[in-house]
Amino acid sequence: MTIQDLKNVLLGKNPREILETLEIHSVPVDIKSILCDKLHIKIDEKLEWDRLAFDGSVYLNSKGYPEIWLNNSVSENRQNFTLAHELGHIVNDILPNIEKYKDPINDNYETLYRSNKYNPIEAKANAFAAQFLMPANFIAQEAKKLTQVDDFKDLSLKQVIQRMANRFRVSFEAMKWRLVNLGYIDKDKI
Repeated sequence: MTIQDLKNVLLGKNPREILETLEIHSVPVDIKSILCDKLHIKIDEKLEWDRLAFDGSVYLNSKGYPEIWLNNSVSENRQNFTLAHELGHIVNDILPNIEKYKDPINDNYETLYRSNKYNPIEAKANAFAAQFLMPANFIAQEAKKLTQVDDFKDLSLKQVIQRMANRFRVSFEAMKWRLVNLGYIDKDKI
Protein backbone atom coordinates (compact mmCIF):
# COMPACT_ATOMS: atom_id res chain seq x y z
CA MET A 1 0.00 0.00 0.00
CA THR A 2 1.35 3.43 -0.91
CA ILE A 3 0.94 6.65 1.04
CA GLN A 4 -1.62 7.75 -1.56
CA ASP A 5 -3.57 4.51 -1.06
CA LEU A 6 -3.50 5.10 2.69
CA LYS A 7 -4.71 8.67 2.20
CA ASN A 8 -7.54 7.43 -0.02
CA VAL A 9 -8.73 5.04 2.69
CA LEU A 10 -8.34 7.36 5.67
CA LEU A 11 -8.44 11.05 4.78
CA GLY A 12 -11.65 13.05 4.86
CA LYS A 13 -13.49 10.33 6.76
CA ASN A 14 -14.65 10.03 10.33
CA PRO A 15 -13.98 6.80 12.27
CA ARG A 16 -17.38 5.31 11.38
CA GLU A 17 -16.76 5.93 7.66
CA ILE A 18 -13.29 4.40 7.90
CA LEU A 19 -14.76 1.29 9.53
CA GLU A 20 -17.33 1.07 6.71
CA THR A 21 -14.60 1.47 4.08
CA LEU A 22 -12.65 -1.34 5.75
CA GLU A 23 -15.83 -3.46 5.96
CA ILE A 24 -15.79 -3.73 9.75
CA HIS A 25 -19.34 -4.48 10.87
CA SER A 26 -19.03 -6.00 14.34
CA VAL A 27 -17.24 -5.79 17.65
CA PRO A 28 -14.69 -6.10 18.94
CA VAL A 29 -12.83 -3.97 16.41
CA ASP A 30 -9.54 -5.80 15.83
CA ILE A 31 -7.26 -2.78 15.64
CA LYS A 32 -4.06 -4.82 15.25
CA SER A 33 -5.44 -6.69 12.27
CA ILE A 34 -6.75 -3.48 10.71
CA LEU A 35 -3.39 -1.74 11.07
CA CYS A 36 -1.25 -4.66 9.92
CA ASP A 37 -3.40 -6.48 7.37
CA LYS A 38 -5.64 -3.80 5.90
CA LEU A 39 -3.54 -0.62 6.20
CA HIS A 40 -0.10 -2.27 6.11
CA ILE A 41 1.11 -0.21 9.06
CA LYS A 42 3.85 -2.05 10.92
CA ILE A 43 3.56 -2.34 14.69
CA ASP A 44 6.90 -2.57 16.49
CA GLU A 45 6.45 -4.17 19.91
CA LYS A 46 10.13 -4.43 20.80
CA LEU A 47 10.40 -3.35 24.41
CA GLU A 48 13.06 -0.70 24.89
CA TRP A 49 14.11 0.63 28.30
CA ASP A 50 14.23 4.25 27.18
CA ARG A 51 10.61 4.04 25.99
CA LEU A 52 8.98 2.32 28.96
CA ALA A 53 7.37 5.61 30.03
CA PHE A 54 5.45 5.66 26.74
CA ASP A 55 2.41 3.61 25.76
CA GLY A 56 3.03 4.12 22.07
CA SER A 57 4.37 6.40 19.38
CA VAL A 58 3.88 6.94 15.69
CA TYR A 59 6.52 7.96 13.18
CA LEU A 60 7.42 7.66 9.51
CA ASN A 61 9.83 4.92 8.51
CA SER A 62 12.72 5.46 6.09
CA LYS A 63 10.31 5.06 3.16
CA GLY A 64 7.98 7.74 4.53
CA TYR A 65 5.24 5.31 5.59
CA PRO A 66 3.71 5.42 9.09
CA GLU A 67 4.79 2.90 11.70
CA ILE A 68 3.70 2.51 15.30
CA TRP A 69 5.75 1.52 18.31
CA LEU A 70 3.64 -0.14 21.02
CA ASN A 71 4.55 -0.81 24.64
CA ASN A 72 3.35 -4.38 25.03
CA SER A 73 3.94 -4.45 28.79
CA VAL A 74 0.51 -2.90 29.44
CA SER A 75 -2.84 -4.71 29.24
CA GLU A 76 -4.21 -5.79 25.88
CA ASN A 77 -7.20 -3.48 26.27
CA ARG A 78 -4.92 -0.51 26.91
CA GLN A 79 -2.81 -1.53 23.91
CA ASN A 80 -5.96 -1.51 21.74
CA PHE A 81 -6.82 2.04 22.78
CA THR A 82 -3.21 3.15 22.28
CA LEU A 83 -3.15 1.69 18.75
CA ALA A 84 -6.43 3.40 17.85
CA HIS A 85 -5.11 6.64 19.37
CA GLU A 86 -1.97 6.40 17.19
CA LEU A 87 -4.18 5.75 14.15
CA GLY A 88 -5.99 8.94 15.12
CA HIS A 89 -2.66 10.79 14.95
CA ILE A 90 -2.01 9.27 11.51
CA VAL A 91 -5.44 10.38 10.24
CA ASN A 92 -5.56 13.81 11.87
CA ASP A 93 -1.96 14.95 12.18
CA ILE A 94 0.41 13.02 9.93
CA LEU A 95 -1.30 12.26 6.61
CA PRO A 96 -2.76 15.76 6.09
CA ASN A 97 0.72 17.27 6.63
CA ILE A 98 2.98 14.41 5.62
CA GLU A 99 5.37 16.65 3.68
CA LYS A 100 6.12 18.64 6.86
CA TYR A 101 6.01 15.76 9.31
CA LYS A 102 9.35 14.94 10.93
CA ASP A 103 9.18 14.14 14.63
CA PRO A 104 7.52 11.10 16.18
CA ILE A 105 4.45 11.60 18.34
CA ASN A 106 5.08 9.90 21.67
CA ASP A 107 2.15 9.11 23.94
CA ASN A 108 2.29 8.13 27.59
CA TYR A 109 -0.37 7.43 30.20
CA GLU A 110 -0.85 11.16 30.83
CA THR A 111 -1.46 12.13 27.19
CA LEU A 112 -3.68 9.13 26.58
CA TYR A 113 -5.76 9.05 29.72
CA ARG A 114 -5.08 11.35 32.63
CA SER A 115 -3.61 14.71 31.75
CA ASN A 116 -4.96 17.71 33.64
CA LYS A 117 -3.76 19.92 30.80
CA TYR A 118 -5.98 20.12 27.75
CA ASN A 119 -4.08 19.32 24.58
CA PRO A 120 -6.34 19.58 21.50
CA ILE A 121 -4.17 17.25 19.39
CA GLU A 122 -4.27 14.52 22.05
CA ALA A 123 -7.97 15.11 22.76
CA LYS A 124 -8.72 14.67 19.06
CA ALA A 125 -6.69 11.43 18.91
CA ASN A 126 -8.50 10.15 22.02
CA ALA A 127 -11.90 11.01 20.53
CA PHE A 128 -10.91 9.24 17.30
CA ALA A 129 -9.83 6.13 19.25
CA ALA A 130 -13.07 6.05 21.25
CA GLN A 131 -15.23 6.43 18.14
CA PHE A 132 -13.18 3.85 16.23
CA LEU A 133 -13.16 1.13 18.90
CA MET A 134 -16.59 1.92 20.34
CA PRO A 135 -18.76 3.27 17.50
CA ALA A 136 -22.09 4.68 18.68
CA ASN A 137 -24.11 2.26 16.54
CA PHE A 138 -22.19 -0.75 17.89
CA ILE A 139 -22.62 0.53 21.46
CA ALA A 140 -26.39 0.76 20.91
CA GLN A 141 -26.53 -2.79 19.49
CA GLU A 142 -24.48 -4.29 22.30
CA ALA A 143 -26.36 -2.36 25.01
CA LYS A 144 -29.63 -3.74 23.66
CA LYS A 145 -28.22 -7.29 23.71
CA LEU A 146 -26.97 -6.80 27.26
CA THR A 147 -30.39 -5.70 28.52
CA GLN A 148 -31.79 -9.00 27.27
CA VAL A 149 -29.56 -11.26 29.38
CA ASP A 150 -31.24 -12.96 32.33
CA ASP A 151 -29.17 -11.35 35.07
CA PHE A 152 -29.21 -7.80 33.66
CA LYS A 153 -31.49 -6.43 36.40
CA ASP A 154 -29.09 -7.73 39.05
CA LEU A 155 -26.05 -5.96 37.59
CA SER A 156 -24.62 -2.80 39.10
CA LEU A 157 -23.72 0.09 36.81
CA LYS A 158 -20.04 -0.77 37.21
CA GLN A 159 -20.75 -4.37 36.19
CA VAL A 160 -22.64 -3.19 33.11
CA ILE A 161 -19.73 -0.93 32.14
CA GLN A 162 -17.25 -3.77 32.69
CA ARG A 163 -19.26 -6.19 30.55
CA MET A 164 -19.41 -3.62 27.76
CA ALA A 165 -15.67 -2.95 28.14
CA ASN A 166 -14.95 -6.67 27.91
CA ARG A 167 -17.11 -7.00 24.80
CA PHE A 168 -15.31 -4.13 23.04
CA ARG A 169 -11.86 -5.10 24.41
CA VAL A 170 -11.25 -1.69 25.93
CA SER A 171 -10.56 -0.62 29.49
CA PHE A 172 -13.28 0.11 32.03
CA GLU A 173 -12.28 3.79 31.97
CA ALA A 174 -12.44 4.04 28.18
CA MET A 175 -15.90 2.46 28.12
CA LYS A 176 -17.11 4.55 31.04
CA TRP A 177 -16.18 7.81 29.31
CA ARG A 178 -17.58 6.66 25.98
CA LEU A 179 -20.92 5.87 27.63
CA VAL A 180 -20.86 9.24 29.43
CA ASN A 181 -20.06 11.09 26.20
CA LEU A 182 -22.85 9.27 24.36
CA GLY A 183 -25.31 10.19 27.12
CA TYR A 184 -26.00 6.64 28.30
CA ILE A 185 -24.81 7.27 31.85
CA ASP A 186 -24.32 10.25 34.15
CA LYS A 187 -20.69 10.70 35.17
CA ASP A 188 -21.79 11.77 38.66
CA LYS A 189 -23.47 8.40 39.28
CA ILE A 190 -20.40 6.25 38.79
